[in-house]
Amino acid sequence: MTTEHPVNRRWSMRQRDWAVVFWMSFLAASAGAFVLFGLVNPLDVVNVWADEFSIGVRLAYGLTFAFLYLICLLASSLTMFMIRTGPSSGHVKGEGGHSIPDIQDPSQSNPDLDGENWK
Repeated sequence: MTTEHPVNRRWSMRQRDWAVVFWMSFLAASAGAFVLFGLVNPLDVVNVWADEFSIGVRLAYGLTFAFLYLICLLASSLTMFMIRTGPSSGHVKGEGGHSIPDIQDPSQSNPDLDGENWK
């Protein structure tokens, strides 16, 4: 009797999508924090904005990274949503679209407009 361990199966498409979203958000937030703290000294930021809270440099790094990670996670999630819920592949070829509506004279549906020139 063999039982399949849950780790030994393949991930579903949704699980793979979310794994990619989390990983790409982490990499983007890491790069953003790298650039941000290369340009700005965290001690200056702590002294100017959060002096009354007396937080340390490590907490400033952590909070900034968490903020960047949430922003990147939001952007990546929105991108995944737009890709997965976009039009089908036949949409580009014109398949599955709506037909072009017939254009009629407005006086046919509204008798108050008789005798006006609509051309």
